[in-house]
Amino acid sequence: MTKYGLFVILLLAVAACKGGGKQEAASGEGLEEWKDFTTFYERFHQDSAYQMAHIIFPLEGLPQSADSATVASGTFRWTPETWTIQHSFNLQSNDFDHQLRPIGDDVVVEKLIHRSGDLAIVRRFARLGDEWYLIYYAGLNNIRQGEGINIDGGF
Repeated sequence: MTKYGLFVILLLAVAACKGGGKQEAASGEGLEEWKDFTTFYERFHQDSAYQMAHIIFPLEGLPQSADSATVASGTFRWTPETWTIQHSFNLQSNDFDHQLRPIGDDVVVEKLIHRSGDLAIVRRFARLGDEWYLIYYAGLNNIRQGEGINIDGGF
């Protein structure tokens, strides 16, 4: 397993403990349940065909720099034609804080928040059957309190 994969597992375990997740995550026993997500997450960013096959199109979300009309309509959807392949983030050399938050056993919410607190990207992944899929993507948008938009998509 790569160093990045171990980081994702540990981040999920810590998030599960802070969010009232299962106690075994604190003792290390729950790490195994996130191994399949970590494997998916790494491959999702390395293999473009795999990525396209693991996105539920039309994909709910928001484009980068969404305007208020797009947000208010709630009808924006990513399609295979409008999708840009996502690559892994170099978390050591950028200005974004990375958060992975499990919601139950089958949903993970990922946020990349600029250290200024003004900009963020949100992605949601869900386990459907035995596979993980991207089910929501909001591109880089202004989230500043009072001026920004809610890009969480109901979460």
